[in-house]
Amino acid sequence: MKEQQIIDFLKIRDYDIRKTQNARWIDQKCTPDVLSIVADCILEFTQYSIAKSFSIRDIWDSPYTNENVKPYLVSSMSRILKPLNKN
Repeated sequence: MKEQQIIDFLKIRDYDIRKTQNARWIDQKCTPDVLSIVADCILEFTQYSIAKSFSIRDIWDSPYTNENVKPYLVSSMSRILKPLNKN
């Protein structure tokens, strides 16, 4: 996707949350690193094609996501759960 295509796409909608008072599409828990890896997974899945549609399940189940995201989630969860399992 070229820079001008991104600019044109962003001009299609008004993202000013002050007008709608609806910021639920992004919140304080969505940090730049999370946004970056999600965008990366989407771009990899679509092969940079703006014509290719996808669902959250497509992205979550893609080999690229499995290789680059899920190992870190499992690792993080195991660190969280280990202290909880010590009874």
